[in-house]
Amino acid sequence: MKKIYLLLLILPLCFPVNAQKFISIKDKTFNWGGKVGMNAALPIVNSLTIDDVEMEDIRLQYKVGYQASVFARVNIDRFYIQPSLTWQYSEGDIRFNIPQKDNFPLDGPLAPNPVSKNRITYKAATLELPVMVGYYLVKEGPYALSMMFGPNIKYNYKNRYSTSLTDMPREFVDNSTPFGISLAAGLGVSIWRLFFDFSYEFGLNEVASDFHEINNNAANKEGTLSIDKRTNIMSFSLGFLF
Repeated sequence: MKKIYLLLLILPLCFPVNAQKFISIKDKTFNWGGKVGMNAALPIVNSLTIDDVEMEDIRLQYKVGYQASVFARVNIDRFYIQPSLTWQYSEGDIRFNIPQKDNFPLDGPLAPNPVSKNRITYKAATLELPVMVGYYLVKEGPYALSMMFGPNIKYNYKNRYSTSLTDMPREFVDNSTPFGISLAAGLGVSIWRLFFDFSYEFGLNEVASDFHEINNNAANKEGTLSIDKRTNIMSFSLGFLF
């Protein structure tokens, strides 16, 4: 019985030591890792024109998007450089008012509609190459807090807009501005090799796009939709560092 009591006394003392050893991290010159997360696209829309009519009172409603990335990290004391390859999908709604004039047709595509129909839904998928420079504000044992900043080059391989202004939905595609560049800044919190990142990305290039309409006959119409916008994205991700 005494041996059992002695064992019960020793176990609590041994467990913290083993746990601390398990979560300890040795500094490496090179790491790699991966992360997945969610995003919210918050574009700045300067103008929106449909069928040569400029819309008014433009406002945004974001939806949850998704992202995944793999990265390498080069550590230099408290600094690190982190190039990544990222896939990102984002979507949302652009709502607006149609300016009403006396000469507007009552049955055309821009005839008065219920307010709920005055919107355009956008969906975008991109491949990105961000290069972040980070600095550890806190780096004690298994815990770390870092800030990061860097450029991001984007390739928009899918960029579609759709609207239900009429009874027959209209869909538009854009191939005129496949590339973009932005600046990103964020914070990272890590415990052992698990980390959580928050970042905000601000688009540098203003995208002025004339879209092609896709109709049921697969014929293209040009100049029916034009959007001047700058893309901003807020994202949260959870990852693991090897």
